[in-house]
Amino acid sequence: MTRGDAATDLDTTPISAADYAMYAAIMGGASAILSTLSPADREALALAKKVDADQAKATPDTEAMLAQARALQSKDIELARVQGIEERYVRVKARIEAVIGPGAKPPAADDAVGKENLRFLEPHKGNIERLQRILRDPLLPRDERTTSDF
Repeated sequence: MTRGDAATDLDTTPISAADYAMYAAIMGGASAILSTLSPADREALALAKKVDADQAKATPDTEAMLAQARALQSKDIELARVQGIEERYVRVKARIEAVIGPGAKPPAADDAVGKENLRFLEPHKGNIERLQRILRDPLLPRDERTTSDF
């Protein structure tokens, strides 16, 4: 397991190859875990999807199922925690998702680090978006996990 480049300050230094490798390894591990969902996991995720879309209400009776779904949706954070790299992973993930993914925005004109992160990550964009899709919606059919929806 790569641990990222902990010697760098991500506020002043672009993401390194080691940081990207750590992100891809954690996200890949989480997506592998999510590829073998139990029926109970699928039910919990389906309920969470409905609650998030305001098609269902959270109740005391569904609280445990929703907690189960949220744990599945943050499986990457759990894996990073187990590896002892949660803090670094969360920071790297935030920097990556700032420039690639559904909430990404173009770096500001004076953001040299953001521009370099985007330049460095551009060749990995397809893989990053695929992994983000799987973690965001583990119930997506396999064929939809490989197409871009951003």
